[in-house]
Amino acid sequence: MLSRHRQQTPVAWSREKVTTAAEMRAHVEGFAQLLEPASEGEELLVICRDRYRFAVAVLAAWHRGYSVALPPNPQIETIRAIRARPQVVSGIHDVDGVDRGIDVRDAAVVEAARAAVGRVPFAPLPTPKPSRLLATVYTSGSTGDHVACPKTAAQLLGEARLLSQTFLAGSRAASPGPRFLPMVPCHHIYGLLFGVLVPLVSGGSFYRNTPLHAAEVAAVGPVDVLVSVPAHLRGLLIARHDELPEISTVFSSAAPLPARTASALRERFGWTITEVFGSSETGGIAWRKTGGRGPWTPLPGVTVDAAEDGQMRVTSPFLAPTVEQPYRAGDRIELLDDGRFVHLGRVDGVLKIGGVRVSVAEIERRLLSIDGVKDAGVTSAKVSGPRGHEIRAAVVAPELTIGELRGALRGWLAAVAMPRRILFVEALPRGASGKLRRKDLDALFERPPADGGEP
Repeated sequence: MLSRHRQQTPVAWSREKVTTAAEMRAHVEGFAQLLEPASEGEELLVICRDRYRFAVAVLAAWHRGYSVALPPNPQIETIRAIRARPQVVSGIHDVDGVDRGIDVRDAAVVEAARAAVGRVPFAPLPTPKPSRLLATVYTSGSTGDHVACPKTAAQLLGEARLLSQTFLAGSRAASPGPRFLPMVPCHHIYGLLFGVLVPLVSGGSFYRNTPLHAAEVAAVGPVDVLVSVPAHLRGLLIARHDELPEISTVFSSAAPLPARTASALRERFGWTITEVFGSSETGGIAWRKTGGRGPWTPLPGVTVDAAEDGQMRVTSPFLAPTVEQPYRAGDRIELLDDGRFVHLGRVDGVLKIGGVRVSVAEIERRLLSIDGVKDAGVTSAKVSGPRGHEIRAAVVAPELTIGELRGALRGWLAAVAMPRRILFVEALPRGASGKLRRKDLDALFERPPADGGEP
């Protein structure tokens, strides 16, 4: 990384400051000196809202021999749960309320990084061995537990280089120093790849913050590459055609892009969106540039086929070396004769809401862990709008209020995963075997709301 940057090439920017590649190389070296050399298998949890601090922390951890653990969200209880894993020996963060680890905002940390500027000669960062474990990305699984997705250097850096070659080579965004504006957090695999690693391997720079609204995007200034998700892209439509910066390349991932949204963005801003389809487990699988419709084309080096039941099978260099291939992904597809495929939906209990993976099982498990909750069932319903789905929870908890439930969940769940409707019931309609059928649970929400429930 940084092999395509010169000393004074920008690598990160905010509205107040531009950071060069030489400064970043020095900051990584200075920060690394604060870390003890890693023992075999040790990980550091990294969670930073500032993308540049995140990048420096990750690169410094790699420089000292660590792998990094990336939690699925910045909620305090989630961070503590990942931090408690035996291989995670410490953490690096800029999140209020985290009681252990290195806070990159501390004056001593900032000074250690700055002190290296001017005394560390500029050179590209060393390339890790392909088999070395660089990161464990945690995501929501269908069982409700956080699923650990290990990533080697071959997977992470290999995919970043492939994405750069596939989508940026020959485009206007491949000009020296392309400026990336990510609207997705850097601890998610999509944000890590497109918001940090692709800029670092392509000679580009990234915006330090994560704007979510049109006014914030408008204030950023010139941008070559926008990295976003369907919900945020739809939110940009409140802006006039001349209010946003001119952008040559727009990526969307993490959820299907509605054709209506794609059409409106093309009409308003002249954007043709490149959608990328993949998952934390598989890495990138396929892409399309057809306005939210039509089949997907596998990425170079990736092969897709369908099992007899239509479940997707993936053969890819971006899968973990320990995974048997072809890998059965949690999606159903229709395979076309030319190797492309039509996506037919998920086969498990994981949804994508606003571009974020949400596990119905995890929400149910968190509810059941709350003192005073005797039983709980969680379901989802399709709704119009950018979210696409609405989480609903039926709860047996006669002594609790909705506010108390939400307060208990807030430490664990991202905002998009919070139930939009909570219904208090005397008992759930479980069968003799104790099973709760989805249609019986859904039927509870078809009744008029009673006292103690939310409409």
